[in-house]
Amino acid sequence: MKRDGRAPFGGQRFRCRACRRACRDRSGTPFAGHRWPDDVIVTAVPWYCRFRLSLADVRDLLAERGVDISPRTILTWVHKFGPLLAAAVRRAARPVGRRWYCDETYVRVAGQWAYLYRAVDERGQVVDVLLRARWDLASARAFFAQAIRRRRARPDHVVTDKHQAYVRAIRRHARRAVHTRTGLHRARGETTKPIERSHVPIKDRLRPMRGVQSVATGQRLLEAIEAVQAVRRGDVQAPAGPPPMEPRGAARARAEVATSHRLARELRLDA
Repeated sequence: MKRDGRAPFGGQRFRCRACRRACRDRSGTPFAGHRWPDDVIVTAVPWYCRFRLSLADVRDLLAERGVDISPRTILTWVHKFGPLLAAAVRRAARPVGRRWYCDETYVRVAGQWAYLYRAVDERGQVVDVLLRARWDLASARAFFAQAIRRRRARPDHVVTDKHQAYVRAIRRHARRAVHTRTGLHRARGETTKPIERSHVPIKDRLRPMRGVQSVATGQRLLEAIEAVQAVRRGDVQAPAGPPPMEPRGAARARAEVATSHRLARELRLDA
């Protein structure tokens, strides 16, 4: 391969000396075929997933920086790169604990209520999320199967509410785990407060959106939101080197942006 000038909208272009075919430095990556540079995409997706902004708001913020794109393009980026970013976060995240708090909350999908299954460990790190149209045994089993496969870990202790489907789901996918069935308000012992509190950021972000249009697109969007929240909480392992000082204020925001761009370089199509 040899250098063959610059590609439109930035990026290095290469040409094969033997077959004379051209390619770019982003060929073979998830960004291949997109008109705008990687930095624009990696900036727009976290903005929409973290802040209470509409697609038009993100469009206007980018327009102030000389980027003229449509809200539909931003939504397409979120649906494509959101799950890829979530997979990169899982690869770089700290190992999850063995005590899982599991619960489900409600999400508006095409005017109907759907059920979002979520789990956090004892440190508050989100294990996984799964949006399902039904609140039944099959959904509970699918959630535990997906969480164990993605995190490559099984819980030793699972805390849930009184939902009966969890009993059989845990018996199948985490047979040796201790299962505690409890509630939110208890004078003593375990409660579901850790998972109930972790619902708040995701519900706050979904409220301005007024729901999603399908379970499939909702799952992609929710994975992106959870990935950005994980970066914000510091669940992603820092790169090798001396540990940095605890960032505050603007320094913390710059650290989050740097982490997002570092993860963007690790996106893979097979995620």
